[in-house]
Order: sequence, then structure tokens, then C-alpha cells
Amino acid sequence: MARPFRIGTYNVENLFDRFDDPYSVGDDTYGRFNTKPKSRAHAYDVAERIRENGVGTRSIDIVALQEIENFGALLDFVQGSVGPDYGPKTGVVSQPSNDPRGIDLALICTDRFRIGRVISHRFDKFRREDGRLYQFGRDCLQIELVDETRENLVLTAFVCHLKSKYTGINEFKDPEGYEKAQELNTIKRKAEATKVVEIVSRALDPETERFVILGDLNDTADSAALAPLTAPDNVLGLTNTAELIEQDDPAPHADHKRPRDTHCWNRWLPDGTRTEVWSQIDHILVSKALWALRTGAADVVNSPKDQGSDHFLSWAEFEMPDF
Repeated sequence: MARPFRIGTYNVENLFDRFDDPYSVGDDTYGRFNTKPKSRAHAYDVAERIRENGVGTRSIDIVALQEIENFGALLDFVQGSVGPDYGPKTGVVSQPSNDPRGIDLALICTDRFRIGRVISHRFDKFRREDGRLYQFGRDCLQIELVDETRENLVLTAFVCHLKSKYTGINEFKDPEGYEKAQELNTIKRKAEATKVVEIVSRALDPETERFVILGDLNDTADSAALAPLTAPDNVLGLTNTAELIEQDDPAPHADHKRPRDTHCWNRWLPDGTRTEVWSQIDHILVSKALWALRTGAADVVNSPKDQGSDHFLSWAEFEMPDF
């Protein structure tokens, strides 16, 4: 009997709680890192996507989340907005990250699964192309998903939120400074992607084991920064599940929404107005063994545009392996 399940990724944009964390500047009401908590209505909008896009009447079985303030904020969101499908002692996990705003990575899973070992790589050090020693701007969170018996490893998830393209520099007033900042961000993002490849290669056999690398990678699949993960000849043999979604327009960016687009950016123009830029920067990249279990179903839930986050939920469906 077929037992399909779905894996999703969702940058929920600043899922902060309503309380001040004295050890974090991310939720202060002053300073460059200040972030307002998400309204209850927006939290409900985000949660609704997770609840309504699982198999049958279930919520999505495995969801990687980005931009969570802390475990308390995550638990409040899950129990207060998403619903009871995710057990706090069996299927909800987050870890502190390196981000100065205090935004963390997380994963939730329904009671069809249990969370096994959790390994943070936030303290890993590695070299960038420019020779500088570096570490993840957030983390690469390695999480084992086992079945409900806890006897069988279903897959390993590597949840990522790579360096963004944001610079804080006006590209029209200071084009040279903006270009240099973007080049540096690309170097950082590529170093993170390369390190993820190394982490996975050391932990698992890319040829035989089931794993997924997913999250907000902050770049399109054709980019040089993500090439270690998304190039057709990537060493891990990863497949981007977005291939399952039909899209005639192959351009990395567009001024209109397309089926694979996970993010819409209102870009400034020289005359002071803004224009919409749509792209796919959130990805679900799966190993050969996991790709072999695909059912062919996948989606980006990017309609309507306003859903409580500036990103959109992506998911792909797989059959449960035989043990």
C-alpha cells in the first residue's frame, strides 16, 4: 500500500515572538537589527499553507523553516497557529544560529516521523575563494528523520539559509560600492554552498543514501554561487524537485509570477519607483535514492501573493521507503 509523504521548505519571514530577549538585539525596538513580531493574522496565513498542502487531510509531513526567532517562538507558532500534528517532544526542533538578528533554522514533522540526531554546523570554519576564514551566516542544520518506530532512518535533512543579496547600499547612488558588496555576498554564498557539499559528503554516501538539502538559498539555480549544489554535474548527484513543476519560461528572473517562483522582490528603479522581480530562490534538492521515490507531485504555493511572508511554501512528494 502506497504511503506518500511530502517535504516542504518555507522562509516564514521574521517569525518573532512578542517578548524581549535580553540576550538578543534582533527584537530590540532600536538599532539596525530591530525586527517587529509577526501579527497573529500573518502567522495564521503562514500556518494555513502548511496545514492545507499535505497528503489528504494531513499537514505537510516534513517542513524546513527559516527565520525563526527561537524555539519558544517556533513552539508557539506550531501549537497556536499550525495545529496539533507536530508533537513538541517528537517533531519540533530549532537551534540558535550565527545570524546577528537572531533568526534561526527549524524543522517540524508530523507524527508519521520522529526527529533523530540533530547536528549544528554553525561553528564550522572554512575558507572562501578570497582566502578569508568564514563560517555560516546562519547554520547548516543536519537532522535525521526516522519512522514512528524509531528503528528506521527515512532520510537526513540539511536545512540551510544561505547568505542573502542584501547590501544596504543604494545601487544607483553608489553603483561601484553596490557591485563590490554583491561580489562579496556571492563569495560568501558560494563558500557556504561548497561547505554544505563537504558536510554531506563526509556524513553520507551520496550514491546510496536518502537525503535532502533544502531552504532559502538566496539565489537562483543557474547562479555561480549555487553551482556546487545545483549545477547539472554537481558532485552529490542532487536533483532540484522544481523540475517536477512545468514552467515554459527558463529565465532566472521575471516581472511576473511563474509556477516555480518562491519569492517576489519589489526592486527600486532609478526614478524612485519599484518593480516586481519574481524568482525561485528556495530549493528542495534531493539525493539519487530519494529522487527514486518521487511520486511526481510538487508545487510552489505562490498564490495569492500576500500570505504573511515574502517567500512562498514549496513542497515535493515521495513514497515511504520499504524497510
